[in-house]
Amino acid sequence: MKTFFLSLLILIFIYSCTKTITPHLNTVSSQLIIQGAISDTAGPYYVSIVNSVDFYASNNYPGVSGASVIITNVTTGVRDSLTEASTGLYMTHAILQGVPGNTYLLNVSLNGNTYKASSTMPRHVNLDSVTFDFTDTTRIEARANYQDPSGIHNFYKYGMVINGVVDKRFLTFDDRLSDGRYIRDNVDADTSEIKRYNAVQVNLVGVDSNVYTFLHEAENVAYNNGSLVGPANPVSNISGGCLGYFSAQTVSNKTATAKP
Repeated sequence: MKTFFLSLLILIFIYSCTKTITPHLNTVSSQLIIQGAISDTAGPYYVSIVNSVDFYASNNYPGVSGASVIITNVTTGVRDSLTEASTGLYMTHAILQGVPGNTYLLNVSLNGNTYKASSTMPRHVNLDSVTFDFTDTTRIEARANYQDPSGIHNFYKYGMVINGVVDKRFLTFDDRLSDGRYIRDNVDADTSEIKRYNAVQVNLVGVDSNVYTFLHEAENVAYNNGSLVGPANPVSNISGGCLGYFSAQTVSNKTATAKP
């Protein structure tokens, strides 16, 4: 089966050798994947509902129509019934806005089944700047620079957009050993992915602990399991028996040009 993150594993083989490798994976029945987020940036926000496909199938996940999708701001009581904007993609309305500190509840009803998730949006953390590490002549790495709040256990996800193209890789980080420090953290990228004079946008996404657990496990499977031997699905924060996650998150980004 190809879960929504499992396709990232093929990158291990693309960048590790030139010989085509076809690992054996069992074919299993399709599973429902729900992925959604609400942030402190302007809406609308989206929830995607698709079915998984076999690992060697095309990378097109069939959208699932006809679901009832509701997001409720538990803190304020505001409730929004999402509209299906396209097959399997559900969109919020202007009444719902993401606010740090507020808790949001996702409720999906589909074919007699109910799927629920709760996520609390953390405190917003500003990304101050993006700089670059040119110490290795064959590799340029972007660096995220920001002040971590003191006395709060923060969880982050880094992402990048390079010359307008969203990078498929991501990196998770928690401040357990860096609480209250000024963080200068390199953002993972493949060798030679960032080139001189590329425009690089770094996204600093603040997430709650349950979302971090999901993303961190997905990251470990995607980047550290070179054998592809029976990787387990990350622990979803959505109840009801599906894959995916729902996140109430903060977003801060900066863009810089990769030049010495």
